[in-house]
Amino acid sequence: NGIISDLLLEELQNDFNTLTELRPSDPLADISFPAAVVSDGSSYTRIWTTQTWQIHSHPPHRRYFRHVRKWTQSKTARKILPTVCLATIWSVVVTLLANYFQCRPIPPRKIISVAGTSSTVSLLSAPLALLLTLRANASVARLLAARQAWGALVLHARGLSSILANYIYPINPQAAILSVRYLSIIGWILKAQFRGEDEASQREVLKLMLKEKEYQWIIDEQHSTKYGVAMLSRIRQICNLAMSSSTAQTAPYCHNRLYFVEDSLKEIEASAGICERLFGSPIPPTYTRHLSRVMSLWLLLLPISLVTSIGATSTTVITTALSAYVFVGLDEVGMEIENVFQLLPLQQLAAAVQKDVCDQFYGLVCGSQPDIEFATS
Repeated sequence: NGIISDLLLEELQNDFNTLTELRPSDPLADISFPAAVVSDGSSYTRIWTTQTWQIHSHPPHRRYFRHVRKWTQSKTARKILPTVCLATIWSVVVTLLANYFQCRPIPPRKIISVAGTSSTVSLLSAPLALLLTLRANASVARLLAARQAWGALVLHARGLSSILANYIYPINPQAAILSVRYLSIIGWILKAQFRGEDEASQREVLKLMLKEKEYQWIIDEQHSTKYGVAMLSRIRQICNLAMSSSTAQTAPYCHNRLYFVEDSLKEIEASAGICERLFGSPIPPTYTRHLSRVMSLWLLLLPISLVTSIGATSTTVITTALSAYVFVGLDEVGMEIENVFQLLPLQQLAAAVQKDVCDQFYGLVCGSQPDIEFATS
């Protein structure tokens, strides 16, 4: 049994090394990297280091200069540029019409009094700002909830690996090693699910870490359930069978050991469930549609209001362009943050699950911990 266990451990270590080469922790190796929404420099899509925080915390004058210098590289600015251009063109049209009719901004005056007064835009500005604020707050709350869920996933996966090494491996090494194989790739499977990666990328990881019978079982099981759910259920089944054996029944507190496994699996399932809820339930689209309509109405009325208040000059065009950039930019940032899984550093988090599970298991099974001497009375 010892020779078999050593061979299984060696094979597991080789598979871990191969998986690390196949799925490195480098964010640039992410096959589903959201390049369309991630700008150069510091980004939430990477786990930050001390150096990243130092750059991010530069004094205001350096920080502002760096952000302005890289303005042209902003993905958000590029996405909202067409909308800002349309609003600017509309302000140019309004200004030209006002100049065409000379001193009368847009005749007749009755039309201006109904649709173009400054008070109308002022009345729309307050609820628009409120809608944008509530939208941004809800999006940030979703982002923080998803990040906490993935942090808990890494934590409890590492804890379960320790439980498998301490409680399951001494009784049934094969069961513990098979459970670790499933546990180490749960992060990659969830990443593929929430990033919409193709089926081939998931099967590549599964085929590497699982034996043929296990691989075929989970592929067949996928038709009735998701990979992540099936994998956690399989770990539960493996540990239950291992603790139900005759050898395990003679071990002290065998039922308590199974409880520890079940508690960790419950926490991992809770984290996965939070991510599934956030992925499947966005901010109500009704809110988004209403905000879009209010924003469109405000952009249409803004140049008319400016013409009646400051005149048909280039100031109207510049003010409209800047206002459109600010408000449309806030709306777009809220939209980007709402889809939380395109911003999370999932490549590094999935790699952290794999590495922590591996290090914790091998550290306890193969490591040589010092003996503890207890004082006796």
